[in-house]
Amino acid sequence: MEPTNHSLTRLDTMPDGMLCLIISKVGAALSTGYCNAVLTCKSLNFGLDDPLIAKTLSVAPLVERPHLANGYEKMMESLLAANNLDAHYVKGMREYFYFDNHFLGLHHLRLASKGDHK
Repeated sequence: MEPTNHSLTRLDTMPDGMLCLIISKVGAALSTGYCNAVLTCKSLNFGLDDPLIAKTLSVAPLVERPHLANGYEKMMESLLAANNLDAHYVKGMREYFYFDNHFLGLHHLRLASKGDHK
């Protein structure tokens, strides 16, 4: 039996759209997966300015502990601009409970719930 020559597709030969979709799926599953992928492969130049990445990025640790978002204002702004449901939830919880801004807090919580946030 002859050995087959299966060649793996290299990342640098894949179209940017496909790479972006892959990275967005990794980030939607786990934010640390997104960070690790971008840190270990410099050619994956997809940041939070990409709407697909920002909209789907999971920020589960911040959902569980919204007060930790204090150090991530710039990231939260990018995610909110892309209508990230996790970011709306975190913003809503922080505004309502931590900053006593019930109107803005409920606004963000409503956006998260209308988008089927868990």
